[in-house]
Amino acid sequence: MKSINIFLIISLLVLSINASAQTRREDRIDEEYRKCLMKDTSYAVLADCSFKAYEKWDKELNKAYNKLIEKIKKEKNKEAMRQAQAAWRAYRDAEFNAYNYMFNQPGNEMAIMREEGRIEVVRERTLQLRAYIEALKIEKE
Repeated sequence: MKSINIFLIISLLVLSINASAQTRREDRIDEEYRKCLMKDTSYAVLADCSFKAYEKWDKELNKAYNKLIEKIKKEKNKEAMRQAQAAWRAYRDAEFNAYNYMFNQPGNEMAIMREEGRIEVVRERTLQLRAYIEALKIEKE
């Protein structure tokens, strides 16, 4: 029974990563995450893979935000982005708090599901910020 649960979790995680990759080019972090998930099916390894993927996405989010703020020239536009980011952080924190309650159940698979949700929230914001950076590049051309 336990091996079936592990298999289902791995399958769902890989499918979700692959589905995201099909709608946009797979990011190197997603690729590393997918490869990590395929290495070993133990909960410890799966959890470690998801924690590392989250940390990498969070680092990328901060890099993208700082790069975007640097590229925005008008102070009023920078302030608007700062306010938007503060609002997004409040959303993120509330979402993560909800994940903590929803997935605070016995079983390691719940911790992995919680982390996968956290990854998705941060990944989407990072991609959004990257798109803003690209839009600013196009605007200048």
